[in-house]
Amino acid sequence: MRYLREIIGHKPVIRTLLNTVSSGRVAHAYLFAGPEGVGKETTALAFVRALLCARPAGGDACGVCRECRQVEHQNHPDLCFLQPDGSSIKIEQIRGILRRAPYRSYQGGRKIFLVRKAEAMTAEAANCLLKTLEEPPGDTLFILLSARPQALLPTILSRCQRCTFQSIPTPELLGGLVNLHGLKEEEAQLPAWLSGGSMGKALAYVSGSLGEARGEAVRLAISLGRTGPLEALELAEKISESKDKAYFMLEVLICWYRDLLVYRESEEVRFLYNPDLAADVQREAEGYETGRLVEIIEAVETAKNKIETNANTRLALEALFLKLARLLAPA
Repeated sequence: MRYLREIIGHKPVIRTLLNTVSSGRVAHAYLFAGPEGVGKETTALAFVRALLCARPAGGDACGVCRECRQVEHQNHPDLCFLQPDGSSIKIEQIRGILRRAPYRSYQGGRKIFLVRKAEAMTAEAANCLLKTLEEPPGDTLFILLSARPQALLPTILSRCQRCTFQSIPTPELLGGLVNLHGLKEEEAQLPAWLSGGSMGKALAYVSGSLGEARGEAVRLAISLGRTGPLEALELAEKISESKDKAYFMLEVLICWYRDLLVYRESEEVRFLYNPDLAADVQREAEGYETGRLVEIIEAVETAKNKIETNANTRLALEALFLKLARLLAPA
């Protein structure tokens, strides 16, 4: 588990949280808002550990006391997690955690409730939580995590101190992969470029759980021009079996077509996101016009955004692959 001072990126947020722990002036509710995978939950857990630590120093946790170890193993009796049950957080789940709010903490500090994917609360659940946020017990803290804060009730937003997380700049992300995760710089470059500023995505790529997706995406991009409508629909059906993999493959496709566009315009390899595929990029770029590449990138971005906002993954991919098969077909 990371200390606050070890978090990659998000310097204004980290500075605020360190000062909060040092001063003891803690709000009753926080909203950690930002894209998926940029470190909201990692930061929240580091913040929680510092708040519950028996011997904090400089606004950060000591990392060795009983409380720190309990938070690290996520078994601290005064830390409660809540996440969607299926596709939503239901009112019964909110009522369940709120039953604990009026009682004293087990270990004499704060009671902390961490709500993952807070935007998934149903209207009834959100209104139930709102009542407690309006009149919170003095030793109770809520931390809401959300990639879509616009989906939360305005009244909930107004009662939370907001910490906004941005995509991590590539140089900082690259440094984190090298210095904190032990990668060699040449191993870290590609995951950092492909991640879109998300440490979570970069680490998933490094772990190999999604590593083969790049090869699949590149093969898909090369083959779609020779694919008929039936084959395009079959590919969409196969890839849509995993929403996470489908989303990642679309990100890789965007990087691939972006590289073709960059090389087409500049003929410079050093600007590529996939420098190890420079020979493939050079060869494939010759068959594209700039306008068509721009149209392809926009089409993939549209499909990715639809999947991100919970549209039907298979339908989004079917529409995209049929369009790409048409755009990539020989004139």
